[in-house]
Amino acid sequence: MKTSTLPRQQFKRLLAEQTLSREQILEWIKTVRCLIIGIGMLKGGTGKTTSTIFLALYLSLCLGLKVCVVDTDDNSQSVDNWYKARERRTPPEVVPFDIFTYDPKDEEGPDFEDVLEELSESFDVVLVDVGGAGKEAYWELCKSAHMVLLPVAPSGYETSRMAPTIKVAARGGRQNPNTLKVFVTMIKCDRRTTLPQEQRAALEGALEAIDMDKLKVDVYFADKEFDISSSPDYPRSWETTPKIPQLGEYGLLFRHLMKAVAA
Repeated sequence: MKTSTLPRQQFKRLLAEQTLSREQILEWIKTVRCLIIGIGMLKGGTGKTTSTIFLALYLSLCLGLKVCVVDTDDNSQSVDNWYKARERRTPPEVVPFDIFTYDPKDEEGPDFEDVLEELSESFDVVLVDVGGAGKEAYWELCKSAHMVLLPVAPSGYETSRMAPTIKVAARGGRQNPNTLKVFVTMIKCDRRTTLPQEQRAALEGALEAIDMDKLKVDVYFADKEFDISSSPDYPRSWETTPKIPQLGEYGLLFRHLMKAVAA
C-alpha cells in the first residue's frame, strides 16, 4: 500500500477513523515523557531493521521528535552499520536521529534497563532494534516499553516464532509499570499474489492458539489496511536514505498503532 496512490477518500477515512493525529501523538508523548518502542522478533531476517529505520526517520522528520535508536543486535548491528555508512560519505550525510549501540554480551557494560532510563531523560522517543537471538535484551526491553512491534513477512517461518516471542514479551510486561501493548504487523506484502491473505489467516490462527489471559499481555494484529507493501523503497534504503515521500506507509502504521497505545 503506497499512501501516495491510495484513493483520496480511503486515505482520508483511514486518517480520520483509525489513527491519531500528529497533535494528539505529540500531546500523549508529553504525558509519558518518553515513548519507548521495541521492534523485533526472536528470529533473524524479519524486517526489523528496515522497520526501525523507516519509523525513526518518520518520527524525526515528519513529527519533529528527538529520536534515539538503540541497536542491540550483537550479531549484525545492521542499524549501526547503516548509520556509520552515512557518516563515512563525502560529505558526511546528516542522519536526523541519534544512535546508541548496546552489546548485551559485554559483562562490564551498563545494564540495559539503566541505558533505557538514561536515554529517556534526553529523547522524546527511544526505538530499540532487538536482535533475533536477543532473548534477554527483549525481556529487559519489555519491562519498560510502551509498545513492541513484531514485523512478520508472509512466511510460515515467522509464524512459528511468534508465540515464543510473545511469551518473552509477556514475561517482561508483567514487571512493566506501563501497559505494554504488542503489535503483530504484516510487512513485505506483495498484493499481486494471494500470499499475504493466506499468511494473515495463518497468523490469526496462531494468535488464537495463544492463551492471552494466562500471559496477561495485550496483543493486537494491525488491520490489513495498514500492511506494509513490498515496495522497492525498502531494500533500496541501504544505499539511498529514504525521503519523506517514502515514509508514508510506516507513518500511517505508527499513527494507527498509537490509537491503541494511547487508549
